[in-house]
Amino acid sequence: MERLTALWALNEAGLGGLIHAFQIPFTGIVVGSTAVILIALIAFFAERKSAAILKATVIVLLIKAAVSPHTPLPAYVAVAFQGLAGSLLFAFLPTPRLAALMLGLLALWQGAVQKLLVMTLLYGAPLWESVDAVGRWILERLGGGPGTLSPTGWFLTLYLGYYTLGGLVTGWLAGTLPREIARVLKESPPPEPVATEKPVAPAGPSTKRWWRRTPFKAGLALAVLLIILTRLYPGDEGLARGVRVLARVLIVIAVWMLAVRPLARRLLARFQRREQGVYGAEVARTLDQLPALRRAAALAWTQTHHARGVRRWKRFLVRLVVQALASEST
Repeated sequence: MERLTALWALNEAGLGGLIHAFQIPFTGIVVGSTAVILIALIAFFAERKSAAILKATVIVLLIKAAVSPHTPLPAYVAVAFQGLAGSLLFAFLPTPRLAALMLGLLALWQGAVQKLLVMTLLYGAPLWESVDAVGRWILERLGGGPGTLSPTGWFLTLYLGYYTLGGLVTGWLAGTLPREIARVLKESPPPEPVATEKPVAPAGPSTKRWWRRTPFKAGLALAVLLIILTRLYPGDEGLARGVRVLARVLIVIAVWMLAVRPLARRLLARFQRREQGVYGAEVARTLDQLPALRRAAALAWTQTHHARGVRRWKRFLVRLVVQALASEST
């Protein structure tokens, strides 16, 4: 279980940098999907599935806090949700494949709904009014009628449908990969990495370019929202609505930075101190394994260059997990 836990920790604390380095799109979905697959693997190989997943969750959270101390708080919420949901699903659902499928859906839905809640909390109702206005303007230019579903409804349907499709694919992979990996391990252990191949593995999470950082994206969304409001409501009404949106954003950010974030950080630090005394040895061993696993991940990605899309990601995971587990057993 230690190698699988280490792979999950690598996924949360270091694989994101590898993904950025190799310019893999949809980073958030890829990291979340990989976590679901690794949780399913822990459940497949563990005798006490629920307890093993909970223990791995705590260790991954501790490593994430140690390796990436500036990680946004929602990322910790996502990891905790995935671990708790996986523990419950694999404990109570009748088949592992059903549990994996439900975990894939729940994990990706959680990420999607979390983004929608943050956007609504930050910008309020004017955000969805603007989405409706832009959608109606596009429909008018295309010659379409009002229809029965509002532009906001279409946006939410497509947005959640996209994450639902991703959750189904993730759940299917999580349900099928464990048996495939067990079969490969039983048939023949993987060869040692070829010495002549020298993939470049980043030392840690890569730095985002300035236009991809959250403050810039939030500021850009605010600017677009203010422009749309002033166009929708000419004169003083549009200006007043824009000022209210700006004030709301500033208040929400101030409450988050001055109250919620410090409190959450203190609670996380208390959790870290308490659990470190219990799992300190496991955390240290897992941290020692991360550099070798990061190099193995870079090599596995290079070796699967002939495949594309989901097929490449599947082959990459099979190669990486088999190599990690075979090394653990030797």
